[in-house]
Amino acid sequence: MGVAKIPKHAMTTPDKSERHPREFLMRAFPRLLVTLAAVTLGLSPGRAESLVENGDFENPEPFKGWVTDYGWTGNKHYVDNKTHVSLVTESGHRNVVEMGLNGDAGVKLESRAFTREPGFRYTCTLDVKGGSYRIYFVGYRWAPGIAPHDNPELSELRKIYQSKAAQGDASGWKQETIEIPGVSLSADAIAHMKDIRFLSVYIWFLGPGFVDNVKVTRIADPAMKF
Repeated sequence: MGVAKIPKHAMTTPDKSERHPREFLMRAFPRLLVTLAAVTLGLSPGRAESLVENGDFENPEPFKGWVTDYGWTGNKHYVDNKTHVSLVTESGHRNVVEMGLNGDAGVKLESRAFTREPGFRYTCTLDVKGGSYRIYFVGYRWAPGIAPHDNPELSELRKIYQSKAAQGDASGWKQETIEIPGVSLSADAIAHMKDIRFLSVYIWFLGPGFVDNVKVTRIADPAMKF
């Protein structure tokens, strides 16, 4: 009895991963590490989750995640601050923040406070137009007499730190970046930062201006473990 022949179309050649499994694993391992790191940090690969809510100002609830009303401060310069802040379309940018005029006091906008985690440095990028402007991180701790909870209002916090500011003016759209700490820290600065429980992004305009695409990310930094 003869030996049956195997048709040519049924004969397959092992692909590269089968012929060289070690080479395949060595090439795949770096990508696997990146994916695992992203999952560990709660991120999608290649995309960092912003710590600021509604930084693109597209939420159906206007200014969700932001503070425009400073009536609670009792500061006469800002009791009607919210009347000078609105959402508009500007130069093709939809739902951007417009900051109007309020004399020499200017107009301000601040993100709701988010938790500062020791061991990380924080970076904020945002698009601005107009000015002049000043933008910086504010560090807070609980105000006296306030019982800690998970969703603080700015009125329940006390300001104890301010980062280096980005400032200037822009005739067209421009991206600004701020960092915390952003500078070399003195012993006194470190002592203040140790007490920071929360951070916010503070945006102030003297002249008419616009803001969009606010994003805050963090990156591990052993020098910030305090």
